[in-house]
Amino acid sequence: MKMFVNFIQIMLIAGMVYPVYAMWTNDQLSSFCVELQSNMTMQNLLALADQKNIKIYLANVDDMKWLATASTPASFSNYSCQIKGMGNKVASAKMATL
Repeated sequence: MKMFVNFIQIMLIAGMVYPVYAMWTNDQLSSFCVELQSNMTMQNLLALADQKNIKIYLANVDDMKWLATASTPASFSNYSCQIKGMGNKVASAKMATL
C-alpha cells in the first residue's frame, strides 16, 4: 500500500511540474523561431538549435531546396517551427502546429 501511495505522489508531482516544463520549452522554441533570419547559414542555424536544446529534422525537397522542422523534446502539442531554406541559407521560418 505504501508503494502505491508513493507512486500516486510521484504522479501528482509530475503532473504539476510537466506543464510548466512544456510551457518553458515551447517558449524556447518560439524565441528560436523568431531569432532565425533570412540568409542565416545552416551552420548558424544548427549552432543556435544546439544552444537552445532544439531538435531539428531536415528533409531535402530537391537539389537546392530543403525543409526543416524544429521541435522541443517535451512537446506533445505538435508545436513546431517550420523552416524553409535554399542552398546553405535559411529562406523563412514560422511557427506552426502539425
